[in-house]
Amino acid sequence: MQYTYTELAAYLLLYSFIGWALEVAFFAVKERRFCNRGFFSLPLCPEYGIMMDILILLLPEQGTKWLLQFLTTWMVVSVVEYFSGGIAAKIWKKHLWNYEDVTLFGGKKKSVLLSLIKAAVVMTAVLLLHPPVFILFSMIPTIVLRIIDIAGLGLMAADLVSILIAVRKSRSLTELKETQGRLLQEQKEVKQKLGGKIYHAVWKRLNRAYPEMEALEEADRAERYVFARGVCVDKLIWVFMICAFLGDLIETLFCRVTGGVWMSRSSVIYGTFSIVWGFGAVILTVVLQRLAGKEDRYIFLAGSVLGGVYEYLCSVFTEIFLGTTFWDYSDMPFNIGGRTNLLYCIFWGLLSVVWVKICYPTISGWIEKLPPLGAKIATWAVIVLMSCDAVISAGAMVRYVERQDSAAVQESNADAGTVVGTESTTGTVRAEKKSVIDTFFDVNYPDERIEKVWPNMKVEVQ
Repeated sequence: MQYTYTELAAYLLLYSFIGWALEVAFFAVKERRFCNRGFFSLPLCPEYGIMMDILILLLPEQGTKWLLQFLTTWMVVSVVEYFSGGIAAKIWKKHLWNYEDVTLFGGKKKSVLLSLIKAAVVMTAVLLLHPPVFILFSMIPTIVLRIIDIAGLGLMAADLVSILIAVRKSRSLTELKETQGRLLQEQKEVKQKLGGKIYHAVWKRLNRAYPEMEALEEADRAERYVFARGVCVDKLIWVFMICAFLGDLIETLFCRVTGGVWMSRSSVIYGTFSIVWGFGAVILTVVLQRLAGKEDRYIFLAGSVLGGVYEYLCSVFTEIFLGTTFWDYSDMPFNIGGRTNLLYCIFWGLLSVVWVKICYPTISGWIEKLPPLGAKIATWAVIVLMSCDAVISAGAMVRYVERQDSAAVQESNADAGTVVGTESTTGTVRAEKKSVIDTFFDVNYPDERIEKVWPNMKVEVQ
């Protein structure tokens, strides 16, 4: 995938800001106070922008070689972090942060572990966060991006020059310390407003989600606050994730046992998650939880009907909106349009009884034992990453269908003497027009990769 200098500069600015904001939010939670992060007066940490720019150029060239991608990310993150910390130390004559502790060059087990964690986070951002960002930026006119780049890079350059001049004019160590203090104070004043907003936003959100948090500390934790008590949004999100993962695992093992082959059953490009199972578990929880105290036959009947309707609607949705079919029960008795059948409705009923009586109470207990603060942060991270994964997967699937339709058109036109993208017998050329977004999906998610992730997918060629 080719990026222009304009796009790379825009990504540099965006990811520099995102990195700075995440560091401020992280230390707001950890230290319970605003911590000014970064070397510049501007709210930017350029090392994150540099990491992302390098990796969005390197990782796509490595295809689906995940280990090689991770090792590349690990090396890039460590090198950029090491040099950025070293340059800052060279300018200030002191270490602004212990940059060696988060690189593989630290020489300690803790350094290696922290660098691995940071590499995993950055690689996740490249794979899941960047594609939606690319789609969004591709909708912005080039002239607007250039104006943003010139303004942002100009401010960064002016900021850096002002720091270098101030440090150079310091003739003694005392003056240098005074200059450092003055510049750091200026940085704090500039970034205090934005950073303070992030700090207050983080804690306002957490205090609203957990109003008893302060009282818990004052009471010396006499009574522990329970995360996701009852049936709430937080719990349903984790029910979705757990069941989506387990559902994919069950289907994969089932295909291995019955068909003798290992087959991908995931609904998304990245990760082993079955969205059908995840949403199914959420629906069963919300609708059938009120029947938990009743006899099993009521849960069985309600689950059979609910499961059959859900499976039917899922089939209709994928066919209408994505142009694909993932299952077809036309050859099974008592089927309804090939989308569901009586046998699977019975399975849904049995599954509902097991879920309501056994599985959900157990999983619910596990979720409620999670640390409230960490679980809340993890919940929002899961929401963002899973949403990005869903957007990428939907876009890749739609583009795959378009390629199949285009191939069918080319085949039919070849019989008529007109080939798309080539010269016909009449001397005319019909070139397929592709947008930047189409090219992005074609390069990063080709047919071979799509067919490996969704081997049973059938395209309804128009």
